Amino acid sequence: MNESATTLLGVDTRIWQAIVAGMVVAAGWLVNGWQNRRERRAERAEKLRDAHRALYAEIAAYLSQLVSREELHRYGETLTQRMEADDTFVPFIPRERADRVFASLLGEIHILPRVTIDPVVTYYAYIHAIEALAEDMRAERYRALLQARRIAIYQDYVSMKALALDYGNYCLAVIAAYARDGKSTAEAEDKRLSSRALAPSDR
Repeated sequence: MNESATTLLGVDTRIWQAIVAGMVVAAGWLVNGWQNRRERRAERAEKLRDAHRALYAEIAAYLSQLVSREELHRYGETLTQRMEADDTFVPFIPRERADRVFASLLGEIHILPRVTIDPVVTYYAYIHAIEALAEDMRAERYRALLQARRIAIYQDYVSMKALALDYGNYCLAVIAAYARDGKSTAEAEDKRLSSRALAPSDR
């Protein structure tokens, strides 16, 4: 009887040892999994912050060149008057390239939250349209047009830059709100700007 009890006790001991060992391994998996998820979240958050900073800097740099809507229209009006006074005058149009950061981030654009990715993509789509128009205006076919047609295209170019200023400021405001207090604040800022008809979707 005692020998049988000892045997059973020995078996029970080995079973419990196996159970304890299994629990330790399982706990290790859980801890490692939690740590890995935490590291991935931290890495994603860092990438998001870096992406927002880089995009903010690029957009702000471009907007600083535009100065203001008033300045853009004042400059555009000055050149329009000069074109109207001289049929041979063709304004110099600089080559546009204001999307280098965005282009480098395209492969990971999915890391941006919905509240910022929409205005960012819309802004850069508009910038690309301006770049394409600028290239057309630098070509000989633009010079070959009648002055009235060149003036109309130039005025469209100035108007597009003025809208780019609105789109850019909208992006900066939403990105800044996200960086300051997170998603909910950015969404509130998005809603506030939309109510003022500044959001790209309301244009």
